[in-house]
Amino acid sequence: YREIALKLKSMIDAGELSIVLRDGRMVLQLPSDVIFPSGQADVRPHSQATLKQIANVLKSIPNRAFQVAGHTDNVPIETEKYRSNWELSFARALEVTRLLIADGMNPSSLSAAAYGANDPLASNSDDKGRAKNRRIEITVQPNIDELIWIPGSH
Repeated sequence: YREIALKLKSMIDAGELSIVLRDGRMVLQLPSDVIFPSGQADVRPHSQATLKQIANVLKSIPNRAFQVAGHTDNVPIETEKYRSNWELSFARALEVTRLLIADGMNPSSLSAAAYGANDPLASNSDDKGRAKNRRIEITVQPNIDELIWIPGSH
C-alpha cells in the first residue's frame, strides 16, 4: 500500500485524489466535482490524464482486484438521462471503469458499483459536506487467501 501511495504522491499533493484506509482496505478517493460536470457522467478532459496515471499505477500491481464506486450527495436528481442519484453514481463508476480499461487495466480485475447517497463521508447539511460526499472511490480489494488459511485449501 505504501508503494501505491508513493507512486500517486504528486496527484495527492495536487489535490486530485486522496488515499484513505477504510475497513482494512486502501481507498483512492477522487472528488466528483473535479472529474465530472454537475449531473453528468462524462469525464472532463483534464481528468482523463489523472485516470491514466492511476491506471498506470494500479495495473502494475499483480493479482489484485479493484472496485470503482460512484457516490453522490443526497440532493435529489431527476433528469431525462438519470432518474436518481443511484443511476448517476453508477453511470460515473462505469465511465471511470471504461477509461481505466482503455488505459490498459485488465477488465477482469475491475468491477463497478453504485452507492448513490447511501455511503456519505460527511453531513449533507451544508455545501462542504455535500461536496465531500460526491466522489469516485477506487478500492484496492484485499486478497483473502493472503489473510486467512483454511484447512484443506492449497
